[in-house]
Amino acid sequence: MWIRIFPYGRSEELSDYVSSYECNNRTTEAVKSFILAKGIFHGFGSKQRFSLPVFINNLVMRKSLRYMEKTIANCFHIDAIEKMFPDALYVHLVRDGRATVSSMIEGWETFVKVSAGLYFPKESQISNWSYALPPNWKEVIYKPLEEICAWSWVEHNRYIVEKLDNDTEFSQRYMRVSFEEFLENPMETLNKVAQFCDLELTSEATDYACYKNPSRTTISEPKVNKWKDKHPERIASVMNIISPMMESLGYSDSFV
Repeated sequence: MWIRIFPYGRSEELSDYVSSYECNNRTTEAVKSFILAKGIFHGFGSKQRFSLPVFINNLVMRKSLRYMEKTIANCFHIDAIEKMFPDALYVHLVRDGRATVSSMIEGWETFVKVSAGLYFPKESQISNWSYALPPNWKEVIYKPLEEICAWSWVEHNRYIVEKLDNDTEFSQRYMRVSFEEFLENPMETLNKVAQFCDLELTSEATDYACYKNPSRTTISEPKVNKWKDKHPERIASVMNIISPMMESLGYSDSFV
């Protein structure tokens, strides 16, 4: 949705950041129409089960709905989301920076490669970008991949943390959930999120959470502290980059 309505080529910046000034009537209607079209396709029910009553309630009766979108690039969309959806709620899923950077290194050449319209000089350490594209990415393409991943992780979280520190209204519509907390206590965490969002948990959600099947994007078998086996030296080399943000997110006690 975002890349279709706000393509990289719309400005010289070429990044996933979308400002509130770009959210005019045309783009706002385009976003809402996209969401409506997706809802019609799925019947405003689950992906696997079309629900005619739910479909009628939302399409014909125009009953209000809570639309959930999970995309990492939303870290750079907050200003735009606030403009288009003033009642939006934000669930910030955080994870140990060492594990995240390690996973980013592992998946850099596997997942979405952003290269269309992007120029990488011969001296660049990479030939494509992967994951969301933070502003000022051009400044780090000459660095080793582990430093690029570390910088990108910090930038994603920095946009959220700075917004949280400087915007009281935003902080009232924000909750933080740690990846580790969710794995250890899935039901307790789900209940907190549901309460925050004023939603009722379905059996589909609870069954899926308790089953703990690996994500479709899993490359290697999940394991606690997998980064220590996969990329210990590379992670050690970027600790000076990620440590301040880890402390800001509450991971200072895990530096071992």
